[in-house]
Amino acid sequence: MKVALDIAILFGRRTLRGLSQCAFQTNEITGALFIAAVAVFNWRMAVFYLVSALIAALVARALNGDKELLELGLYQFNSALLGLALANFFQPSSILWLYMVILAAVTAALTVAWSKLTPLPFLAAPFILVLWAIWPFAEPLGLSKVQFGAFAHAPLLWGVAAVSTFGSALFAPSVASGLLFLAGLLVSNWRHAVVALLGAITAIALATQAGAPGTAINSGFVGFNGVLAALAAYILITADLRLVALAALLSTWLASYVYRGMPVPVLASGFVLAVWLTLFLGWASPRFAGEPLNGDTDKSRY
Repeated sequence: MKVALDIAILFGRRTLRGLSQCAFQTNEITGALFIAAVAVFNWRMAVFYLVSALIAALVARALNGDKELLELGLYQFNSALLGLALANFFQPSSILWLYMVILAAVTAALTVAWSKLTPLPFLAAPFILVLWAIWPFAEPLGLSKVQFGAFAHAPLLWGVAAVSTFGSALFAPSVASGLLFLAGLLVSNWRHAVVALLGAITAIALATQAGAPGTAINSGFVGFNGVLAALAAYILITADLRLVALAALLSTWLASYVYRGMPVPVLASGFVLAVWLTLFLGWASPRFAGEPLNGDTDKSRY
């Protein structure tokens, strides 16, 4: 009995950490608050979120994934996001539950393989690729897409937009969900909460200047890639607020290209592309650092 209880506690901790990794945290309380953030928006999405992460933990262990990554929850969060996406984009049905189990396992396997075969950080790419792969075949698979309709023009509400942007990072665009998401960050690391806010403000400002529809901004749809990119840049690359601003700008811009140019949901593609591009620029920068003229090492005049 004690062994079974210990195993259950271990998987529970791994699962909660995996849920918190949706914002690059490693904190069980944050994971629980993220579940609450989704649940206040849609209870079914919260169930998909939690169950998908549990499945990912089991699959990663069965595939001999790196123990440290499993403990940190890094194998679980892509499957958790996949579960959220399925519950968000498709009408409820019994077959959707079956696909959730299958695709959560596929996403976890892809995440494990990615971590072993390439040094490029997988970020949210596995879940994005899996959802994009099934998107054109949704109807033949027996899935009915939710029809969201076009975004209408409306006055920008900065406070609502900023808070809803946090919730949209978990496919839960509401003020209540956004506040719980922010609380999860504050519990884990207050600096990360400030960085997320900077990412949201940067994305909202860019979208406003570009003339995006007010409802798209107020719902958080435009800004959540900026939030995730800001957090990823600060936590995974370097704690530099200048890089935070750059990543938020790039992710919002790149997400708009995906939204307008591809027949698939934008998801977190803007943030993934922005972080990869930022890493590439970091790799390339030293190769463009020229020597001072005439061997002069005093750069103060520049």
